[in-house]
Amino acid sequence: MKAGKKLAVTPEAGTLTVERLVKRVVKGQVRIPAFQRPLQWGAIQVVALFDSIYKGYPIGSLLLQKRAAPAELLSIGPLTIQAPDTPDAFWVVDGQQRLISLAAGLARKLPVPEKPIDAYVVYFDAQNQTFASPPYNGSVPSTWVPVAQLFDSAVLSEWVYGWQHVHDAELRGAVFEAGQRLREYNVPLYTIETEDEEVLRDIFNRTNTYGKKMSWPDVHAALFGNKGKYPSTLPQLAEALEAEKMGSPTLRNLLTYVMASRGLDASRTLAEHERRGDEAMVKMEDAVHDALPVIVRALNFLRQEAEIPHVKLLPLALPMAVLTRYFSLFPHPSERSLELLTRWTWRVLLGGALFDERTILRHGVLTLEDGNDEMQAQKLLRLIPHELPGQLRYALPTRFDARAAESRLALLGMYSLQPLLDTGEPVDLAELLASRKKAGLRTIIPAKASRSELMTSPANRMLLPGTQPTNEQQDLFEEDEEGQYQRGISYEQLRQLNYADNKKFLASHAIDEPAFAALQQGDAETFLQRRRNIVQTAVRNLGDRLAAWGQPDRVSIDQIVAKTLQAE
Repeated sequence: MKAGKKLAVTPEAGTLTVERLVKRVVKGQVRIPAFQRPLQWGAIQVVALFDSIYKGYPIGSLLLQKRAAPAELLSIGPLTIQAPDTPDAFWVVDGQQRLISLAAGLARKLPVPEKPIDAYVVYFDAQNQTFASPPYNGSVPSTWVPVAQLFDSAVLSEWVYGWQHVHDAELRGAVFEAGQRLREYNVPLYTIETEDEEVLRDIFNRTNTYGKKMSWPDVHAALFGNKGKYPSTLPQLAEALEAEKMGSPTLRNLLTYVMASRGLDASRTLAEHERRGDEAMVKMEDAVHDALPVIVRALNFLRQEAEIPHVKLLPLALPMAVLTRYFSLFPHPSERSLELLTRWTWRVLLGGALFDERTILRHGVLTLEDGNDEMQAQKLLRLIPHELPGQLRYALPTRFDARAAESRLALLGMYSLQPLLDTGEPVDLAELLASRKKAGLRTIIPAKASRSELMTSPANRMLLPGTQPTNEQQDLFEEDEEGQYQRGISYEQLRQLNYADNKKFLASHAIDEPAFAALQQGDAETFLQRRRNIVQTAVRNLGDRLAAWGQPDRVSIDQIVAKTLQAE
């Protein structure tokens, strides 16, 4: 903060009981801003907070900013609150995690779950006078009382007299005392009225001391991200990318890409940049909004040039960060530049053992600068090896994990074979992954049919859509409880096909004639070995073609001519 800069109004110090504070949250009078990344506190921290209040320990003060708030539907843990518009709401600048934990724990609807479905399911153990999350098996001791039951004294009194331990005076007294301690605990708070973000940041940095610290960039984005253009927050950016049907990276990765687009070292956090005096927040002004077209260009490049149709199939996040920086500088690079970028992308994906990802991320972003797009692409190529040692050639993993780079490479290899539906139409993987109605991947041989070690490998996976999984929350790459989907071509139907009539369909799924013969004979081991080799070869061929290992990365004729003309 600049010397001599003061608040127009002195911060107002005061206290509120937990009961009054939580009720104000429920009424929408206290607003907890929506954060761009998940809440940091887990069950351990939430339980510790209730224990501290019960014991009368200090939990730190809250810092509130008084300003107007619109009517909106708020989501706070398990709570949904229809908040009215108000000219003088209190926005939480410091203390979000504490207040969310208190509101979500105490004001949640009864009955409270008997399993730890979220971090805010907290019980008071009346026998030991302690707090705990319920066990995973849902076997809650009869002497445990949910903290939400303690929040309203009248409701608690009525509940206790129907409790099976009502005649145990000691337990009954412990429950009433716990409720009183929680409700009447005084939380210190400071209220400020200022729109000066520099002042607000300085106060936050000096007072943010309790528990797991939030960074100022997190708080700033949550408080002010909704001002101005759309998208202006990371969740809005993710939403906008979903609308493009290219897939949306995680919020953490999106933040990395946004930072990279501004030329910041994406291997560091925003908070680290702030401490280093890098003027990160100045550079990040409107960065989320400006990043949308840049990220779309990078995703289009991956799909059209690098043959990666969807962000869910991107083996590593690293290339996207550097590509985002590149396309922020060069929205329309030349064909030669696109070719060089494709080589760089695939050399990074296949040669990860040859370099440190964090180092390449840092140098890849920082080495790029305004100038000639082709020369900048060549600078990226000089950061990584030009050739791939034979011992590092791609090998199909023994276990499929849709989050792992090797498994995603296997899927890209399968996709390079141009998989077909059983109708003969091509599988539109990008559309499939963008859809919530179908599953994009399935096992071929059911678990009960073989004990081969390859049963869990990508060799036993097929890029062929089925219907929506039984659990709608499952990832599109996960199978249902039976390991198969209910519709689409099944294992038995696959075995009954006539090879001659379906040769093209089978070949598009890495099943040649020897593999199909083994499948029909029930020889799972031979089938999976054969298919493993085909998929592995497909990945190697794809990588060799696009990475162009050992090929000259020299400048194009156009660049040579341009340089010659400049020299003249």
